[in-house]
Parts: sequence; C-alpha cells; structure tokens
Amino acid sequence: MIYYKKDSEGIVSLTLDKSGERVNTINPQIAKAFLPVLDHLEADKSLKGVIILSAKRSFLAGGDLDFLHRAEEPAKIFEHTALLGEIYRRFERLKVPVVAAINGAALGSGFELVLACHYRIALDHPRTLLGLPELSLGMIPGGGGIIRLMWMLGLEEAYKFISSSRQIHVKEALQKGIIDEAVERPEELIRNAKRWILSSPCIEKPWDAEDRIAKESNPKHPKTAQRIAKLSTELIAKTRNNYPALLSLLNCMAEGASVDFDAATRINARYFTAMIMSKNCRNQTKAFWYDLNKIKQGMSRPKGFGRFRARKIGVIGAGQMGSGIAYVAAMQGIEVLLRDVSKRLAEQGKNNAREKLSRLEKSGKMTTEQAEEILNRIQTTSDLREMEDCDLVIEAVFENMALKQRIIKEVELEMQQHSFLATNTASLQVSDLAQASIQPENYIGMHFFTPINRIPLVEIIVGKKTADETVARAFDFVLQLRKTPIIVQDRPAFFVSRVASTYFMEGILLLKEGQGPAAIENAGLQAGMPMGPLAFADNLGFKYIISAEEQAAQQLDGRYQASPAIAVLQEMLAQERYGKARNGGFYNYKEEPVRLWGQLKENFPLAQEQLLPKDLQDRLLFIQCLEAVRCLEEGVIQNSYDANLGSIYGWGFAPFKGGVIQFINDYGLREFVARAEVLAQRFGPRFKPSASLLEMAEQDTNFL
Repeated sequence: MIYYKKDSEGIVSLTLDKSGERVNTINPQIAKAFLPVLDHLEADKSLKGVIILSAKRSFLAGGDLDFLHRAEEPAKIFEHTALLGEIYRRFERLKVPVVAAINGAALGSGFELVLACHYRIALDHPRTLLGLPELSLGMIPGGGGIIRLMWMLGLEEAYKFISSSRQIHVKEALQKGIIDEAVERPEELIRNAKRWILSSPCIEKPWDAEDRIAKESNPKHPKTAQRIAKLSTELIAKTRNNYPALLSLLNCMAEGASVDFDAATRINARYFTAMIMSKNCRNQTKAFWYDLNKIKQGMSRPKGFGRFRARKIGVIGAGQMGSGIAYVAAMQGIEVLLRDVSKRLAEQGKNNAREKLSRLEKSGKMTTEQAEEILNRIQTTSDLREMEDCDLVIEAVFENMALKQRIIKEVELEMQQHSFLATNTASLQVSDLAQASIQPENYIGMHFFTPINRIPLVEIIVGKKTADETVARAFDFVLQLRKTPIIVQDRPAFFVSRVASTYFMEGILLLKEGQGPAAIENAGLQAGMPMGPLAFADNLGFKYIISAEEQAAQQLDGRYQASPAIAVLQEMLAQERYGKARNGGFYNYKEEPVRLWGQLKENFPLAQEQLLPKDLQDRLLFIQCLEAVRCLEEGVIQNSYDANLGSIYGWGFAPFKGGVIQFINDYGLREFVARAEVLAQRFGPRFKPSASLLEMAEQDTNFL
C-alpha cells in the first residue's frame, strides 16, 4: 500500500498504491500500515520533508465502505476513526514539511489526509475532485476534517461546504484556500513540492498556536452563537429531523469550536461512530452506494452484448423534453441533430440549451469557450433525411399515439439498419407504438423526467418485441449521459408513474375522507417526501391525472378500478381549479406566500375523527411500498435496487429510508406486514400485504 523512497536531498516520497485495487481506500489494516512508516519518519534526524502521492489515477478515494457498512460493534468503528485521526495528526505534527501531491480525486478520508498536510498541490484536471461526500451517505467525516475546515473556512462556510457533500474542482478549491497551488502537468507536482519543502516554510498550524481555541468560531462568541442558532433553525425546517447526520455535523462543530484541537477530533470521532451505526446511514449507503453501483455495473443489463457508445444522436421534437435531451447529450460530448417541423422551432429548442449554458458561464462553472464548444455540438434541422448517420434517434413529441406512430414510419425509412429508435413516453404503451415499426426489435421506450438536466433517472421501457441487444444499447446510452437507467416492462404507467400516483391519490383520498389538508401535507413532508401529496397533484395538473387514469382504464381492459380520489379532482375542475400551471389547485399560487386554498374545508368538510400523524404518514408511505412490491411480483421491475433508486430519483421517495423496498427492510418484514394488515382492516384492502410478503415475513427474510 505505501512505498517509501528517500532522495539525496533528504525528502521522502510516500506513494499510495493499494494492491489489486483500481483506487486507494483506507480500512483498518491499511491504516495500521501507516504506523511503522510514521515511526520511521519521526525517528529520522536527516529528514527534510515528506511528499504524499498516489500511483493510481486518483489520489485517495476515501474510507472502505464495505468495512463501515458491515460493522456491528461501535467500539471497532471508534477505534478505527480514532486511529485515522492519530495518523493524520502525526503527519501534521512532524517537524518537517509534509506536502500532498494530488494527482486525482481526493475524497472523504483521502481529503482529510490532504487537509492534514502542510501544503497542498493539485493537478488541474477534470478528474481532480476534492470534497467530503459523507453526508450524502448519512454519515459525517470522521478523521478531523470537520475541525480543520472549520478553522480554515470559518464555522458557517465549512458547515455549508460539508453539508452539501460537494466535490469541487481545483480552481474553486484554490479560490477557497483549501489547496495552495495548482499545476498543469503531473511532473510539476513533485518538482514544486520539493521546491516548497526546500524553501524552509513555516509549518505550524493555527490550531497548534499558543491560543488553541478558534476564537471566531467559538460558540460563546455572540455572532457565532447567532449563526449556530440560525443554521439549526434552518436545518430543522428543511429536514424535519429526518437527517441526523446534518445535526451531528453542526453539533460536532459547535462543540469542537469551544475546545482545543485534539479534544475536538475526539468529539468528531464519537459523532462519526454514532452516525455509522445509525439506520439512516445503512439505508443511504445501501441506496447511494451499493444499489447505485449495481446499476452502474450493469447487473440488470442483458448480457452478451458489446458496449454501445453513441457518437451522434437525432432528437425529434425540440420542445422542453427534446431540447433537454439534446442538452444533456451535448454536455457529454455527443453530437446531436435536433429536428422539429420547422428550422425556426428547432432553433428555439437550441436556444433552451444556450440559456442553460449561459447560466453556467455566469456562475463561473464553465468558460465561454467550453459553452460554445458544447452548443456547437447541437445542429438543427427540419429534414428527417439528415437522421441517416445517427446511431440512435429519440422521438420526444407530444403523447399522441397517431403522431408518434407516423414519426416511426417516416424516420425508420431514413435510419441506418444498425441504429435504433427510442420514444420518450410517460404513459403510452411501447408495444402499441411499435406496431407501426418495420423493425420492432430495434424500438424501445426511454422515459426521461423533467427537468432533464437535474433528475438523474431514465426508465428504459421494454416492448414485447424489443430485442435484448436494443435494451443493452439503451442502457449503455443512459449511462453515457451520466444518468441512472432502470429497466421496466411495458405495463400501464410503467414503474415510476404507477407507484408515485399512489402517493398523491392517497393524499387526495384522505382529503375526501375529511382529514385536514394541512395535516395531510405536513404528514407527507414529515415522512420525508419532497412535497405534500396535494402539492404533488397540483404540480402534475388535474386534467393530466384524470387523463392518465382514463388511459390506464383502457390499457387494463376491464381490470381497472377507479380511485375515489378521481371524484375529488372532478369536483375541483368543476370549480375551475386545475393545478399549479393555472395558478389554482389545492393551493393558491397567486398569493405570496403560497397557501392552501381557503375553501378546501368548505368543499371537503372535516371529519369528526382526525387521524394521528403516524396513521397519516403510514398510509402515505405504505401505499407506495405495497405498490412497488406488486410491481416486483408482476415483473414490471426486475429487482429491488432498480426499485429503490427509481423511487428516490423518480419522485423523491424519502431518501433517508433508502427507497421503497429498503423501507420495508428497514421497518422489518414481520413488523411491516403486521402494520399493513392493521391499515387494511382500518382503511381498506389496498393495504393488504401480498402472498409473497406474507411468505417472506414468515421466513423472516429481507429483500436483497
């Protein structure tokens, strides 16, 4: 793991190179390997300096998540993080300069090692990312990085940086003072590091000065106390106490700022241990690391086909969806031909991409030259014949069967035999659309979500005649866009729309039953959903929801059961309440601040019995999880990891629960089934657990 080399000038290079691995990570065994190295360095009287570098393409990717995720004894976690803190501290307190020569990503524990060095030089390359992403996994940094950043940036700025889990590039890190120098070529890392070491720099850290408490960040200081109170208030309002890691981070800072550095790092280690052992951390790590990596590694991708990489794609329809697809493709270096019925409309679509790039320019995230290069990848046309050299064509026009089938017939005449055609659809059956195709095996659905540049999910919809190779190529293309593909079968509403609809329909049904609208909305938010179910319905629009239900009724051919919630939507339409787009649904959008419509209680009188918040929350969450299980049983979706990420990315299902299926694991199969049976008895058979759930509960097994 650690290769030691000392040159004629007395400078030691420590090269990190974890055997048999693509990246360097730290686990307890590797951490212990640092100890004899440090003993030797501390005893070396001729030592002039130390350079820490990496033999991998990245510097140090962080901690060993397998070790952390599987740990069952808090004492072992605390021992490990305390050891890391000791190692970083010993590097920091060497009598000679220590330089981090950062050739690639330094994240998590790797970034904490960088912060403990006296000088930090980074290679200015797109892959050189710096940051502490632990909060995105429900944990906090444990090796003292919180305390060091608090000293370097101040409490509030450090809190914002760490809590965002941002991974920043070299120029931004240099601007913030997180690194000291940026270089253009790899060979400059060592050369400049040696030059700095030989310049006899002052290496005392501010926290090791005589007065070793951070005065400006001390919570006893009136201004700091106000900042902490403000951050705490904002945190509770935003997270509703569903994300304890954020509160632990703030507590760690507040407590650590009032003691000396070594005491602060012990506090840091204790908070880190508590978060690693928490359910939230296990849930988020499973979803955003293990489940996500299963998808990225192609666990659900059809096997036996070479990797597909699009060189050029065609996009038909330059509206919001089509222009969004063109934009994200161009951002990943793909040439795009954007087509609409006229050149003028196609250019309007390109202007949408231009506006997005302009915002990136103004924020400093992109240069004018980079923006122009991306924009030039998008060419516009009104002529379908120009699609002939595209590897893939995506049709993104209105949800109209006749229109989409006409386009299939027209564009297939121009496409090369090896290319394939995809439809962006949220509700139409891909198999029905494919009846117009002369090559249905090369036809597939791709359900993108708006806003495309922000939502990382794409549903890949497999028609009855879609070939496995087409599925594999579509899967590869979505990964090429840096999005998360989930594969779903061609059933009514697919997966995301089908399960998400149960959330807002249950909320509307609660309103019909006489539950208070504010209580319903608060229950959804307290449960961890991004918005209340009534606000969710407003966003979609009532006519759209009713239309989708009517379409499902046609597709299910007599097996459809209308929800009583539809009557509520029809009543709202009768009173000219249409949803957010028309400024009035369950909420009034013309008012500031936006409030629930004042006449809701008149139209849907309150029942004498108002449910407890737990009952409201359980109804809103359980109905989603039970529907997701039905999708698994019916083969709509193939596995739990697609379901988990699909629910989090697709409609914002409580991320701290790890997704719809992990929610059941977290609750406990037996406990979940028992609670579902109680809900079924009280509120209706839609909550009745399926036979497979009952069997799993009896066998005391979990979803994988």
